[in-house]
Amino acid sequence: MKNPFLKLSLVALPVLGILLASPAAKAQEPIGEVIKAGQRDASILIKAYAEPGGRAMGHALNGGWFNSGKAMELGKFDVRVFVTAVFTPEDQTTFDVSKLNLERMKLSAGESPIAPTLFGDNEEGPQLEVQSNSPGERVIFRTPAGIGYRNVPIPMAQVSFGLIKDTEVAVRFVPKTTYEEYSAKLWGVGVKHGIKQYIPVLSAIPDFDIAVFGGFTSFETAADLEINPDPVAARSPSQQQPGYYDNQQLVFTTKAWTTSLVAAKTVGVLGVYGGVKYSHVISDINVNGRYPITAFKITPPNRYIVDTTDPVAVNIGDSQLGLTGGLRLKLSIFSIYAEGTWAKYPSATAGIGLGLY
Repeated sequence: MKNPFLKLSLVALPVLGILLASPAAKAQEPIGEVIKAGQRDASILIKAYAEPGGRAMGHALNGGWFNSGKAMELGKFDVRVFVTAVFTPEDQTTFDVSKLNLERMKLSAGESPIAPTLFGDNEEGPQLEVQSNSPGERVIFRTPAGIGYRNVPIPMAQVSFGLIKDTEVAVRFVPKTTYEEYSAKLWGVGVKHGIKQYIPVLSAIPDFDIAVFGGFTSFETAADLEINPDPVAARSPSQQQPGYYDNQQLVFTTKAWTTSLVAAKTVGVLGVYGGVKYSHVISDINVNGRYPITAFKITPPNRYIVDTTDPVAVNIGDSQLGLTGGLRLKLSIFSIYAEGTWAKYPSATAGIGLGLY
């Protein structure tokens, strides 16, 4: 069985909507060992591990929306393919387990409290124990390893087209795509509107443009889980029915909003732009379905199965304000562009475009 925390790492790193399985995935303690501590502790631990990933994912989705401060004219269009990478701050690569205020989980004796987040080192963290009043029960596990690097490269495709009144609309869409037990889907829409037309003093400046932009992207990915009951524990007749535990799934969703004020200057085939960018992110991590938990008692059968449903629900939010700037080289119907944003979670974008401007 693949480590469910590793599944979380995978669903946080989509590549063109296809979630890549890792050949390094090995059998690990099931997520049942974590959720024995209850929804509260399991959610706190998973949030501490995954929070930088949820933030970085959303800020990456807010990148690459435009490559100029000028809106395209009516009837003009382009198709762009680009990659945005968000760089996670160093202080977001680890977390301190001792500061999480866990109720039923505790560090094993002699263990360091510092654990890697999703963007931490590719080594497992400290050993934790789930405290229990049941005789003979001892649940231990290690916090998951990070992925070993600090950035999230997000490839994206986008179509933009010009409308009336110096307005441009951009659309992103990836239909639901499945790969083995993983699935993903994405859509987004953005609008850019030129405001130079409303400011007479700016209208007199040749090859200079200024625009406002707003965009929204929704991304959802899921991984089917396979957490089976302890084979030597007693089960009720309903728990023995085929398919009783088949509805297990880890779902990761991100909604990202962004607004920008951007100015641009064009000199021949080269365009340069810069401005202010606001990015807001909401990510949710949910472990859905029915899961078997092994419980203990003194009288036979000493081991038996109890069920828990939808045991993890994590919400991650973040906002940042940054400075953005970039350039575009236009060669006939082709264009090459690059962009950088300086913020708490800095990002870099590079892409190519094809169209009529």
